[in-house]
Amino acid sequence: MSLTDYQTLTDKLVRDDSGEISAADRDQAIGLAVIRYSTDRPRTKIEAVSSAGGVLLDLPTAWEAGFSRLVAVEIPNGADPEDDATPIDALLDQGLSGFRIRLDGRLADGETAHVHFTASHLVDDENDTIPAKDREAVAGWAAAVLFEELASLYSGHRQPTIQADSVDWQSKGRDFAARAKRLRESYLNHF
Repeated sequence: MSLTDYQTLTDKLVRDDSGEISAADRDQAIGLAVIRYSTDRPRTKIEAVSSAGGVLLDLPTAWEAGFSRLVAVEIPNGADPEDDATPIDALLDQGLSGFRIRLDGRLADGETAHVHFTASHLVDDENDTIPAKDREAVAGWAAAVLFEELASLYSGHRQPTIQADSVDWQSKGRDFAARAKRLRESYLNHF
């Protein structure tokens, strides 16, 4: 699945015949849904990081400041680093030069550690890291964001003072808010 598929699914969930929602609004809502999903179910990545010696280890190059979280650090044993590894206690340490990983033991210069950490999901024209079973929920969250925008728009409209054929704007606002609530509940129930 690609971004185009999320756009199509979100459009089908919202069905905005009024034209109030632009393609940019929809894409922003999808981006917010991917961020929400990344927070709820982040990816776990593993990166080999070479030590400069000592107890401090640089962060992996794919580390996302403000998002990534340290999960584990392992020291590979043997010729095949995928076969066996020894876990080592580690924590994030903030110094004058920024965050680094403080290890419970010392590493030799050039020794490699496997750092396990969280990363956000990616959805664009070529990539989609969200599992297939969760894609509908993510599109549903995006649709909920759009329904909230519509609810806000129509709740701000006022009834005309002259009685004539009119639209019940407050009812439309309530309807959109209720649809947004149902989609958010569906997302939360999915997990």
